Amino acid sequence: MRCFIREEIRKMQADNRVLAAVALFAVMCNLILCAFYKFDVTNTDVLALYGESGVDLYFFCGINVIVGMLCAMFVGYNILTKEYINDTWDLLMIKVFDGKKIVFAKFAVFMLYQFVYTIFSLVLYVPVAKIILHADIGPAMFGSVAVIALFINIFCYALQYCIQLYIKSFPVAVVLGIFFIYIFGFAREGVRIANYVGAAAGSYAFEAGKVFDHTFLLIAAVSNIVLGAVIVYISGKKFYS
Repeated sequence: MRCFIREEIRKMQADNRVLAAVALFAVMCNLILCAFYKFDVTNTDVLALYGESGVDLYFFCGINVIVGMLCAMFVGYNILTKEYINDTWDLLMIKVFDGKKIVFAKFAVFMLYQFVYTIFSLVLYVPVAKIILHADIGPAMFGSVAVIALFINIFCYALQYCIQLYIKSFPVAVVLGIFFIYIFGFAREGVRIANYVGAAAGSYAFEAGKVFDHTFLLIAAVSNIVLGAVIVYISGKKFYS
């Protein structure tokens, strides 16, 4: 498996624009946050619970996953959609004889680039918060946001990977990815368990006062990691030998 992952990384690194674009998505996330601050966009419930700095991090979580989905679509294009465009999927299957290894190797590299995006956006947020937003960053709250961004959002990205694994048309895959973000956001209003899944979990953590609830964060993180792994495994069965 490691040799397939190394091969996928090598192919991605051959195009320097990919990593540069991932970094730009992280910059975009923080620029949008600055725009929210400039126009004094707020959330009264979060403001009452956590103050101005909490509102900044609340919006950071939401913006981070939305821009992260755009990043996932871009990375998925380079890892998956190009295989359809170049008609190389069948060649890969003949060469490897085990589609499972290809599916999981590509997913591992896909998530590696998503982690790069998330970590860079988090690191960039620190000077942005201090210099532009004039926010005091509490380590406990920032740690909770890091858990949300790095682990709870995994399900959203895994779902996008599965969409692009199946859908050959990139525009259709993009539309479906955006559609599912909307569905999960809408579902949390009526389905309690949806508050633990994907982007809805980050919003729920702030709005329900659970940012410092380690039990909630642990359950949500583990649930999203497991759900993400399961849907990738099931979706990949089409390619298993």
